[in-house]
Amino acid sequence: MAETAITTVLAKVAELVAWEAAVLLEVGDDVRLLRDKLEWLHTFIRDADRRRRLRDDEFVAVWVRQTRDVAFEAEDALDDFLHRAGRRGRAAWTRAAAPGCAVGWWSGCAGEVALRHDLSSRIRQIKKRLDEISANRAAYNIDHTPAPAWVAAAASATTLAAWDDLEEYTVGLGKYSDRLIEQLLDDAVAARTVVSISGESSIGKTTLARKVYQSPEVRNHFEIRTWTVLSHKCRAADVLRDIHRQMTSQLRRAPSRQVAEDGCDGAKACGHGKDISNQLYKSMTGRRYLVVVDGSIAVTDWNSLRASLPDEGNGSRVLLITDSAGLEAVGHAGHTYDPIELTRLSPENTYEVFRRRVFGRGDCPGRYKSRYYQDVFRITRGLPLSIVILAGVLRSKELPAEWDEVMAQLAPAREQHKGSSSSNNSRRIMSLAFDDLPHHLKSCFLYLAAMRESTPVDAQRLVRLWVAEGFVRPRRGSIMEEVGQGYLKELISRCMVQLVDKDEFGAVQTVVVHDRLHAFAQDEAQEASFIESHDSTDVLAPATVRRLAVLNSTTDRYVQLSNALPKLRSIICDFLEGRNNRSGKCIQYSDLGFLHASKFLRVIDIQGLELKKLPNEIGSMIHIRYLGLQCGDLEKLPSTIGNLVNLQSLILGGRHVHVLEVTAAFWRIPTLRHVVAPFALPSRALGDLHNLQTLHGVQPRGWDGGNNPLAKATNLRSLELSELTADHAGALEAALESLDLLVHLSLRGDSLPASVFSVPSLRRLQSLKLWGPVDAPEGPSSAEDVRYIRPNLTRLSMWSTMVKQKFVNMLAELPSLGELTLMLDAYDGDRLEFGDAGFRSLHKLKLGLPELEEWAVGADSMPGLATLTLCRCARMQMLPEALAGMEQLEEVVLYSMPDMVGRIKEGEGEDHHKVKHVPVIQTIY
Repeated sequence: MAETAITTVLAKVAELVAWEAAVLLEVGDDVRLLRDKLEWLHTFIRDADRRRRLRDDEFVAVWVRQTRDVAFEAEDALDDFLHRAGRRGRAAWTRAAAPGCAVGWWSGCAGEVALRHDLSSRIRQIKKRLDEISANRAAYNIDHTPAPAWVAAAASATTLAAWDDLEEYTVGLGKYSDRLIEQLLDDAVAARTVVSISGESSIGKTTLARKVYQSPEVRNHFEIRTWTVLSHKCRAADVLRDIHRQMTSQLRRAPSRQVAEDGCDGAKACGHGKDISNQLYKSMTGRRYLVVVDGSIAVTDWNSLRASLPDEGNGSRVLLITDSAGLEAVGHAGHTYDPIELTRLSPENTYEVFRRRVFGRGDCPGRYKSRYYQDVFRITRGLPLSIVILAGVLRSKELPAEWDEVMAQLAPAREQHKGSSSSNNSRRIMSLAFDDLPHHLKSCFLYLAAMRESTPVDAQRLVRLWVAEGFVRPRRGSIMEEVGQGYLKELISRCMVQLVDKDEFGAVQTVVVHDRLHAFAQDEAQEASFIESHDSTDVLAPATVRRLAVLNSTTDRYVQLSNALPKLRSIICDFLEGRNNRSGKCIQYSDLGFLHASKFLRVIDIQGLELKKLPNEIGSMIHIRYLGLQCGDLEKLPSTIGNLVNLQSLILGGRHVHVLEVTAAFWRIPTLRHVVAPFALPSRALGDLHNLQTLHGVQPRGWDGGNNPLAKATNLRSLELSELTADHAGALEAALESLDLLVHLSLRGDSLPASVFSVPSLRRLQSLKLWGPVDAPEGPSSAEDVRYIRPNLTRLSMWSTMVKQKFVNMLAELPSLGELTLMLDAYDGDRLEFGDAGFRSLHKLKLGLPELEEWAVGADSMPGLATLTLCRCARMQMLPEALAGMEQLEEVVLYSMPDMVGRIKEGEGEDHHKVKHVPVIQTIY
């Protein structure tokens, strides 16, 4: 797609123009003329891309391809200039900094003159090629009329649905839902039985299953519930491993790193090198489970799954979500119900889904309703995915003028109603929705082709990658990450991306892309040479590839490339974890040697690769903005990492985390925005960290007295420190006093300051996590009225803090506290009291206090509590009477509390009346 290529080059031109004027001597005019020519071309190429996609003009396809290639050539020329100029400038700056030297870093060198001359010559050649392409366009009478450029309506007669109010409505699925619940909860069939949902792609199978999976009846009935999405070429062992991981998470048998967070110990989740089938069988024995498998599965893999799940006659179920072809596996399943086969929506239900997606609780104005009622059904043919995508296009369009234009573009699909295939019709709608995206959102959407299919994507990671790639445009008054969040919300509003989860402050946390849209994105990205995606370790990527995604699902966790990649800008590798050979040892370690020739790299994002160290050559890749290595065996970083003068994000993590030493030069990189790494953080020698927003995983080194190690990191939003002691108290408090913008704070150590609740600067703090004893368990003496000191604190988690009742009384006054977790020895005492009128905003409470005997709750306390989790409170004698009056309480979860389970049993439990109104009660041993 030439449009995204030109957009990228224009961003590079803007980056170059933003440099010092001295850099642009002799080439400034050439660069600006190139920019002008590309901007004009940009206005015409959009329609050509659309026509190329429709395959209705081969001349247009050639014009688009040639234009894209020239845009790539321009990008290479600019990146080469920036790379060479940057390396020369760094060396010259070092010379200029020597005593007695007052020469500017860019002047007085014949090499720099030659460098500028080379760029000027290459730009002239590029402009000449663009002129030739334009001449050919005229010679072959290639029409370049711009496509319709709609704008969002300034006002609407009806209120639109909010971007985050686009839930998966199960309109028309009621009869299927009732039948599915009946089969899952059927007491007459005690044997482990297979339930199946079938139908064509995008018909709503997953939507139906997810709604039932989350229903109170199903959550109450099954002790274990797991949901596994089958990715392309996944193996039976992958499926078993994923089921086992989810099961251990629900039982709180997490790895040691997670034990402290959950407060529940247990066996390791995965058991590397062991027979996962036997592990799963033993762990599932004695439990009623529901295992959901979403996707087509081979008969051999299905047999492996069945053999790994016990059948004890306790009503366990396996739910298979697949198309008609995938039902072949069910024929080998033993006990089965007849498949639930979904059909397309009726005209009435089609319009209802469309109405809710566009107008929320409102409706289309009456004079237009009948006009579009039939149009929507004819275009989408009752296919839910097509309905929501069309709704996403029309949500912000002027009614009726722009709506009619959209319907007119889809008219061929209506005329071919009887003859054209469903997939072609759906693709036309996806193409139109993609064409309607603004330039910057096209690149952002195509980037999702580099993510794993049908797998939730972390929004924070995605936005940071967008920023590093240069897709996010600066906006006055907002940081780049906030602008990127806005882009993501717009894609959600347009129904190109589906919201999975968001926090209470409106930030998107996870998203997912429908598999049909993901396939569309991959096709477009491949056609446009935007991203090449592979699912094998033996990658036959051409030397011209610019972005490479390796999404591996096989046994090997290393990358083997047969040729250098000199044009590469980004590499994203996602290897499923937990794969070892029979000896339990890794097959091969990678040294990233295949990247040595990729001097233009901006993004390295690798997860699950066996990697022990980075090569020294990484320091020469000065374009790198994002370096993410989720590689558990990483042992050291080269000193040359301090040369990455454009680095924005450094994300390190994995299974075996230990402190890494990093050169002092790293802390002087001015562009740093996000550092998530197990680093030792010195008290001095830090540079100007004005852009730093995230600092996680670091440990203090040499902190003493009132020295402020973070004095210049005044824009820090999120901070996580570990290994804190009483010696660090002064420096830590000095640092906190300067962090006015801090939103998230996590502290772990042997002595934590109670002043985190009283430092006036932390008024924006929303999330606070504390691991370890608080130095003043009675509460901070200087906080006379804490509710006004922490007005925005929403989430508070405390482990082993040893606080007393007075401290808890202080917490009860926090006006915005919505989630509270007290685990292990967080509270010092055997009686805990939540007084009257306390915790007014609390909706989620988790207590894991093994020494607690009595929990008293006032009649007006926690009026909005929705979820209560009690974990291993073995000495608790009874539930508070006040629970009986909590009308908002929706779920009570009891972990490893058999005596309490007996007390809430219907008909015989002394505490049953306190929770009988609660829709969901889960008991897990």
